[in-house]
Amino acid sequence: MEIECKSKIELFTVPLITYEIKNSSDLNKNLVFEARAWRKTDKGASVSNSGNSWHSPDGLMSRTEPGFATISKLIPRLAAQYAAEINPAFKLKDYGFEASAWVNINRQGGANAVHHHGRFHVSGVYYIKQPKVTIGKSGMIEFVNSRFDYHIFEQLGANAFAPNMRVRPPTGSMVIFPSSLLHFVHPNETSEERITLAWNLRFIRR
Repeated sequence: MEIECKSKIELFTVPLITYEIKNSSDLNKNLVFEARAWRKTDKGASVSNSGNSWHSPDGLMSRTEPGFATISKLIPRLAAQYAAEINPAFKLKDYGFEASAWVNINRQGGANAVHHHGRFHVSGVYYIKQPKVTIGKSGMIEFVNSRFDYHIFEQLGANAFAPNMRVRPPTGSMVIFPSSLLHFVHPNETSEERITLAWNLRFIRR
């Protein structure tokens, strides 16, 4: 008996997209310098960060340093590209946006607890400085499936039903995901700083 597949719908998927910022070494040098300088002048915020971790205030997108200004211009572009990739009918001209961004510097022992940014639509993490680690979970970002369908994964596999997913993107990478997705960062077990720039964006229909 012949069987033909008539359609396949990716129902309730979670699009996790990684973009590469090409030729980012000069940008990253600026961002490392600016992030460290900011840390010296501000005690930071207590949000999801724990241990030896510094979370800057949210005002990064209003700062004028060259690295911060450059990445601030990229954020809405990438958010719009992400939206268009998950919905080809998305038209940027129909929307304004609200956005915020900040820096995380995780020294040895620094981590970020499980959290989400559900009030926003799209969130991202840009990797400015990433310690070189080949084994273990040091400094990895972990995304958590909150749908409780792990039993399907146990039998059938497939990332769509996995209980979690850990990634360690290289420097110059921008990881973008829905703001409602639970995630956390494992403790940095190295003596090097792990420096990232994170952001949230909410589209506002005109």
